[in-house]
Amino acid sequence: MQGTTSRRIVILGGGFGGVFAAKQLQARAGSDVDIELISRNNFFVFQPLLSEVAGGSIQPADAVSPLRLFLPGVRVRVAEIRKVDFSAKTVHVTVGRGDEITTVPYDQLVIALGQIVDLSRTPGLSDRAFVMKDVMDAFRIRNHVLQCLEDADETTDPVRKSRLLTFVVIGGGFTGVEVIGEVQDLIGKSLKYYRNIRSDEIRIVLIQHGPGILPELPDHLAEYATDKLRRRGIEMLLNTGVNSASVSGVETDGGDTIDAETIIAAIGNAPSPLVRSLPIELDRGKIVVDRCFRVQGLDDVWALGDNAHIPLGEPGDPKVAYAPPLAQFAVREAKVLAQNVLAHLKGDTPKAFEYRSMGTMASLGARTGVADILGVKITGFFAWAAWRLFYLSLLPSVATRIRVAMDWLLDLVVSRSIAEIRATQAASRYIRFLAGDLVIEPGVDPGGLYVVISGAFDSEMPEADQSRTLGPNTCFGMAIGGEAGSDQERITAREDSTVYFVEKSDLERLAMVSALIKQGDGTKESARSDAKGKPDRDSPS
Repeated sequence: MQGTTSRRIVILGGGFGGVFAAKQLQARAGSDVDIELISRNNFFVFQPLLSEVAGGSIQPADAVSPLRLFLPGVRVRVAEIRKVDFSAKTVHVTVGRGDEITTVPYDQLVIALGQIVDLSRTPGLSDRAFVMKDVMDAFRIRNHVLQCLEDADETTDPVRKSRLLTFVVIGGGFTGVEVIGEVQDLIGKSLKYYRNIRSDEIRIVLIQHGPGILPELPDHLAEYATDKLRRRGIEMLLNTGVNSASVSGVETDGGDTIDAETIIAAIGNAPSPLVRSLPIELDRGKIVVDRCFRVQGLDDVWALGDNAHIPLGEPGDPKVAYAPPLAQFAVREAKVLAQNVLAHLKGDTPKAFEYRSMGTMASLGARTGVADILGVKITGFFAWAAWRLFYLSLLPSVATRIRVAMDWLLDLVVSRSIAEIRATQAASRYIRFLAGDLVIEPGVDPGGLYVVISGAFDSEMPEADQSRTLGPNTCFGMAIGGEAGSDQERITAREDSTVYFVEKSDLERLAMVSALIKQGDGTKESARSDAKGKPDRDSPS
């Protein structure tokens, strides 16, 4: 065995790969091995349950587990990872609001940072769409759907009502299919409380770039899922991409526009900026590793999970498959990686990762699902039940399993809560408009100030018979101090345009700060004048 100086294992990332690697290492390592996990949050998000949070069938707190509770004996550091120095074998992190920089040394490093969502390739989508990466993302979707129902129940404008009741999900993989099923369940179980909304006014659209949904499943199971969702009224736009998104909806690559208040993007997985910055080889945005999880060219650095390109055969084989980004794979990867890291510390030879999938499953909502379990194909209720039992078994603690099981049991016998708890979000933001979009209409509070970044807008005041064109570096809506402008102005986008919207409360704060600055400048100027008017003490009188 090597000395104690080579027994500090640092794990980057608190997702499936990182958390289960830490747990496996702690279970196998001796007392002379220190294990530290660095994560942005002090909890582990069980991502397969996020669609259920979005649909309101389980509580947000039940989809997360505290890291310190789940990983006894592991040093958990809640921090933002800024830099990895492979030559110095250190990780630079910032801790706390003061951005205090801390250097964490390591002897063995495990990279399990997962992936981020990058929607920047589609104009307007990152500003407009909800994503499904964290528990708060799912909770925001739930509350937004309920807010749309509330607003649609009150509005008398049929166009606005149609937009409020149109829900678009982009991406037909596991995440997209499961979230669209849960959102439809939430809407269906809530409609009885909204007298002014009919079920035939609800429009739910799934946009999939490929020829079919759930490409990871056998064809006949994917076809079953497609047929089941269509029978429930979900529109399927296959072989369809999204060109852009705006405040009014999405534009497909076929030129069609779907007016929708709700856009959920289940696409766009990409490497994190930190992974891209590392001086290591990437393949399709993932870290290149060998079959033992060792990063190419570095004997003391390992990677697993979504951020690793893990071969399931000889890398030189052109037909070699790679580990998919699934929870069951990450759990098994963690076990083998832990064995290999400890074997490396002892000077033993690590073993190659081999894993035969137990199958794949997807929940379709409405107590139906599809599953391929060890070659056995199951559909309907039993597949849905198998999906729930499988993920219940993977939950990280007995307490979490009990809470989730109770949530599911209660969902079978009682109504889902329709309490809309609005999550705090940035009010001032960039907004993209498509040509022809109505931005401000007469008699409606604009809500804030619009600063034109690009494009052009038409301003019309019918009663005064006035019109003008507003281009970049101009603004409309409320005044800087938060005062309302003309209530007869109608603003439409002349072309595809982007504005920065400053919400009313932010305008009021800016006006207050501006007044304080002016007051301070006035005080300074007054002091300078007084100083000029006074004689120098040392000068003769």
